[in-house]
Amino acid sequence: MIEDPKIVVIETFRRIGNWELERLKQDNPDVFNGFCSVRKYKVTVELIDEPIEVIHQRIQELNDKSKNIHDWEPLRKEAKKYGYEIKPKK
Repeated sequence: MIEDPKIVVIETFRRIGNWELERLKQDNPDVFNGFCSVRKYKVTVELIDEPIEVIHQRIQELNDKSKNIHDWEPLRKEAKKYGYEIKPKK
């Protein structure tokens, strides 16, 4: 646990949706199970703009590494979303 952070910045590939945001939300100060929460924090989620070629490369690499049939449809869907056609595995 980071003690009394002023600024913490992370980069992640995990999508931040409603579930993740709700898990961070706490409307009131609290003390529970040895933890006392009295300071407020602001959490900002920002999509990082990257060149489309980088996204295409990631999709292709994930496809090339995958041996799970359940990955194929989500990868094809994501590729289409970014205007990419997945190349067959070698």
